[in-house]
Amino acid sequence: MKKLLLSIILLFIFSGAIFFAGAFFKMFGTLDGPGVIEGKVLPASVILEKTNKINAVKNELEILDEKQILFGDLHVHSTYSTDAFMWSLPFLNGKGASPIADACDYARFCSALDFWSINDHAEASTPRKWLDTKESIQQCNNLSEGSDDLVSFLGWEWTQVDRDPETHFGHKNVMFLETDDALVPPRAIGSGGLAPLVMRLGLPWTMSALPATLDLKNRDRFFAFNKFFEEIQDTPVCPQGIGTKDLPLNCYEEAENPNILFEKLKEWETPYMVIPHGTTWGYYTPPTSDWRKQLESYQDDSSQFLFEIYSGHGNSEEYRSWNDAQIDLQGELYCPEASDNFLPTCQQAGRIMAQRCEDSGLDADTCNQLVAETKSNAVNMGAAGYLAINEIEPHDLLNAGQCNDCFLPSFNYRPLGSAQYVLALRDFTANGDPKRFKFGFIGSSDNHGSRPGTGYKEVDRLYNTEANGFSDPLFDRLSDLSREKGKLTTTFQDLSTRTLTSIMDLNIATDAERQSAYFMTGGLVAAHASSRSRESIWDALERKEVYATSGPRILLWFDAQKDAQSLSMGSEMEADQSPVFTVKAAGSLKQKPGCPAYSTNGLSQDRLEKICNSECYNPSNERRLISRIEVIKILPQQFEGEPVEGLVDDVWKSFPCNTTSCKISFKDEQFSIGRRDAVYYVRAIEEPTATLSADPLSCEFDENGQCIQAEVCRVGVNKNRGECIAPAEHRAWSSPIFLNYSS
Repeated sequence: MKKLLLSIILLFIFSGAIFFAGAFFKMFGTLDGPGVIEGKVLPASVILEKTNKINAVKNELEILDEKQILFGDLHVHSTYSTDAFMWSLPFLNGKGASPIADACDYARFCSALDFWSINDHAEASTPRKWLDTKESIQQCNNLSEGSDDLVSFLGWEWTQVDRDPETHFGHKNVMFLETDDALVPPRAIGSGGLAPLVMRLGLPWTMSALPATLDLKNRDRFFAFNKFFEEIQDTPVCPQGIGTKDLPLNCYEEAENPNILFEKLKEWETPYMVIPHGTTWGYYTPPTSDWRKQLESYQDDSSQFLFEIYSGHGNSEEYRSWNDAQIDLQGELYCPEASDNFLPTCQQAGRIMAQRCEDSGLDADTCNQLVAETKSNAVNMGAAGYLAINEIEPHDLLNAGQCNDCFLPSFNYRPLGSAQYVLALRDFTANGDPKRFKFGFIGSSDNHGSRPGTGYKEVDRLYNTEANGFSDPLFDRLSDLSREKGKLTTTFQDLSTRTLTSIMDLNIATDAERQSAYFMTGGLVAAHASSRSRESIWDALERKEVYATSGPRILLWFDAQKDAQSLSMGSEMEADQSPVFTVKAAGSLKQKPGCPAYSTNGLSQDRLEKICNSECYNPSNERRLISRIEVIKILPQQFEGEPVEGLVDDVWKSFPCNTTSCKISFKDEQFSIGRRDAVYYVRAIEEPTATLSADPLSCEFDENGQCIQAEVCRVGVNKNRGECIAPAEHRAWSSPIFLNYSS
């Protein structure tokens, strides 16, 4: 009996060793596919009901135009994107694979959108995945033939990152009007440099073999993640210096900067647009990266005319004069002083070091030197500056690096990429008429679970935001993200010079633990379109007759009238006197729990539970209050070096409302006196409502308004924080009206 028991134990150990070895050497796993679209076209009555509810508001506000307001999401990822796949893993509280087909069903039956776009990262794309993407989008559109219940656009995300602020250009979504194979590029065109490099590094065994061994039930997902990277590694980089149309099919095509991307896209006849996003996201952007360089050298007005002002990764609207690092007259970085509204990361790193030094009993000169070195290290490490202090917990950084008076801001806010800063810039290096950005505004979800338009209900942070975290403390320790606290040292993990070895290095460099606290439900783009057709929606986007919302379906009109000339949002006018501006707005419809009948009839119960979490867009007939209308005025620079701080007037005018719909008008009497160009846009702001992740840090403040204690909202760690819900004033941002002074 003992021999039998021993034999069983040895067999078990031997089998386990073989399994672990197979997992370690990546011998298991299969590739994910695009999934199967299960839903059918929406009933005509559903579309008619949506239209009638908006028409009722138009009648109330005396809006006579025939255009419809259609809501969409132009920034959606499936688990064909690397970060989406990683966040789907069970040890990060993931919900499993989210193929492209899920997004089609979700947009129809969960979020009830009118249009959407797929934008998986081009850097992780392969010929197989791009073919799957095109076919899935074509299938989703084929269901809508004759009804236009849902328009699906084809696209990808160009995901560029660089440690050098001069060669960091950020992320841009590429989207096409057409979907036919013959009309669009045969491959997604990605960036060069860091992003594709990381894609080709593969996984460390602590993210594949070890979790698969410890979590046998979910082993297939870890094995599939290995195969995901192997497919990327097996796709060679395309040869340089060859036109897009002449490249071999089976290769990864790089565009190292925006100009190369623009030139490659111009080889195709189909209409396309390029939409920048994440312009203030500090978890990968160097603090001193400035959008001025893109105006001067990397702008294509014919395709890049929209700007994602808000997404589930935060708000990118507001300009601030502070920054997490500054440049002196010699061109060297230095650590700026803290102010009432901003605590630089380098200053907080210095404070932590000063306290450790004091606790260790070292002399003042030694402590001062250690603090100075720590601050210098932090400011020179850019986005990874928090690593200048070893062995700290996320809450030790308090609210360092954050915009504390912005509306739902992006993490580690970079004001030199904000919409207000961008609209104030003018390039005086060009001969003749100096160049300007004249962007229209959109919102999106940037969802990574094939869930377009997640902002319809503030429920279930794990489903409807990108918040993630380790489900088990064991994985937290194995990830090497958890550090023993308390060591006195200035030795730091300088990822600005270190060679990256895996995707986990990138997670460390981007402060993945704290950034997850700043992930919210997504925004939307609203288009004033002449019909529900693909061409009408595209035309509204090209006219910039669009606006952004932070998720709720607020209705908004912003127009101007001067003599016989009428302007809608996104338009431009030459004038010597101000027109009369008119704003009309109505609050979003309050939501009922559960899903409407057309959703429960259109998808199986299992499907509704899997992709919608049994919570759908399910509007009542009651609208939320619009508390006020705010007008923002921006004066573009008149001379080189004119400080932007004095050019952004936020808020220039504010009009109380406190009803479900309201209408206001105004003029700018100073326009003819100032004799300079001006930009105007409006915010329609709703009554406060409970919002997921709206309190990411739970700061405790002293009598001077300084954060003295924080508890970062971390999934699976501080569960007492729950969903980190707090009141937020959701809003809609109009596209600007550009008024050019002409005497």
